[in-house]
Amino acid sequence: MGILQITLFGGVRVTHNNLLTEVRLTREIQALLAYLLLQRHRVHPREVLAGIFWGERSQEKARGSLNTALWRLKKELEPEGIPSGTYLISTHPGEVGFNRESQYWLDVEVFEEETNHFLTYPSQTADETHVQELEKILGLYKGELLEGIYKDWALRERERLRLLHLRGLLYLLQYYRFHGVYEKGIAYGQHILELDPFREGIHREMMRLYLLNGQRAQAARQYEICRNMLAKELGISPMEETQALYVRILSEVHNDRSPLISDESSDLEQAIEQLHKASKTIDVGQAQIQKAILFITKSKKY
Repeated sequence: MGILQITLFGGVRVTHNNLLTEVRLTREIQALLAYLLLQRHRVHPREVLAGIFWGERSQEKARGSLNTALWRLKKELEPEGIPSGTYLISTHPGEVGFNRESQYWLDVEVFEEETNHFLTYPSQTADETHVQELEKILGLYKGELLEGIYKDWALRERERLRLLHLRGLLYLLQYYRFHGVYEKGIAYGQHILELDPFREGIHREMMRLYLLNGQRAQAARQYEICRNMLAKELGISPMEETQALYVRILSEVHNDRSPLISDESSDLEQAIEQLHKASKTIDVGQAQIQKAILFITKSKKY
């Protein structure tokens, strides 16, 4: 009979490893199968499934649509030679579910269980074998979950697994930073920002990694990337923590006389000069405010 292999990352794909052809399913039946797989720990009343997938129809028509979809799904998953009920089970009350006792491989299940397992170990104490296995598991994430399906339940699961994937990438970034393999840490930081460019904390991690890797100008440039993106997309400025890190980077460049690329050095020197001027302006303004407060206080006494 072989093993039923199912992938849900990047879209739904189903194959029997002892057959040469992929199981062909309509988008509607793909969604139904994906729901049963993602909720594989329990069985589902037919009226609930009918409401989720055909809720805009009358109860009778929705139930009929569900029965037709289940019949077609069983026909594809359990063709001639595979006993009925091998993959899809139905209880006496009419509940439906996926048979977890069957021989199957599901990319989402492996990804979720293994990633959560690896993340229980602190990145500082992880060994090379541990990290290599995690990198292999994260490779299962070949795209967002169920691309092209926009049901509420699919969107919730998609976001949950997307966040788990980002946690795994951050774990690898932290591992390589701790062990001084800064270029690999930078690569994972770039990957995270490609997937979620609004993670300001990752921009800070990238600035630190560039600084540790001796790329001070690139560290400053990362701040500008972050600042411009936040201003353009959200209309906000970077957090104080990010700005403070930027000031530190500029100060280190200013105090370090080692050669940099000429145009980058010039830009940084100008930025430092502007920073000093702004600081003096703030000091003058604060002094004027204090004088005004003192004057007002005295005036109230008379």
